[in-house]
Amino acid sequence: MQQDHHHTEPPTSGLVTDLVALAATGALDALRVGAALPELTARYGEPWDGGPVDGFGTGRHWFGWGSLQPVFCRCGRLERLFIPVWHGELELPVPGGGLRTVDSHVTESVLTAGLTAAGLCWRTVTYENLHDQRTLELTPAEDVWVTFVLTDRENYDDPPLEDWVLNKAGFRGIDHTRCPDPAADPAAGPAAGPAAER
Repeated sequence: MQQDHHHTEPPTSGLVTDLVALAATGALDALRVGAALPELTARYGEPWDGGPVDGFGTGRHWFGWGSLQPVFCRCGRLERLFIPVWHGELELPVPGGGLRTVDSHVTESVLTAGLTAAGLCWRTVTYENLHDQRTLELTPAEDVWVTFVLTDRENYDDPPLEDWVLNKAGFRGIDHTRCPDPAADPAAGPAAGPAAER
């Protein structure tokens, strides 16, 4: 991982502010649908290289910074972003390189209060076969979907909670069938470090 030499600050709160901004704009700082890998590398430094993405079609590739798991199309444009909130702490990239660590424990009541205070509306998606999970979905821009997946417990063996917890978050954009540069391969782009361990 290329970022080990950067100083990481002690954990801070504040993930909710980032999540509300994500819900409102469809972006996490410069990480947005369509952002180019070289542009993001210039802002955050060299990413880790997670290799090809299985199950998402030919040419998609993981590159990332800290705990974030972005998926890039074969043309080198950002398609989707996974934020593994369940880790308890997240390392988020900062402009100029380096990482900041945030406490990622967020309850449903805190998240929805933040969304409501920002004047945002969302759709709640429930699942017939998953009674312990639901998703809050927003569409802050055309063809951009932001999702917050909530679960009724933090760990499988724990009893159900009254105030559900955020398990993961992220965004996705519409898949483009014709890339701006289909011959481009993000794996051949900026030098990236070895695949990060997950």
